[in-house]
Amino acid sequence: MVLGPVAAGAAFLWWPVEPPAWVSAEWRGFVPALVAVGVFLLGIAIGSRLVLRGQVLLMLLEMRRSLARIDRHVRQSGSMDKGHPDRRDATTRLLPRR
Repeated sequence: MVLGPVAAGAAFLWWPVEPPAWVSAEWRGFVPALVAVGVFLLGIAIGSRLVLRGQVLLMLLEMRRSLARIDRHVRQSGSMDKGHPDRRDATTRLLPRR
């Protein structure tokens, strides 16, 4: 997100003196400012998406750590006895009960 304003400043300051011929004469004074605003908004949009992805990744990693800690606690506490019907094996839980 920091590179967006930096790139916008660079586009505004170092824009070529002679804009391309496809820009009309009355718009040539606005081209560097429009390009700077466009680059700034693009940098903010791309940067915010990257920040959001990073935050989601951190959240998922924290959830994984929490669930591993909860699972370890449940396994160590022995809350499910050996005689519990759902403790037999994973496939018997998937079969319909008779």
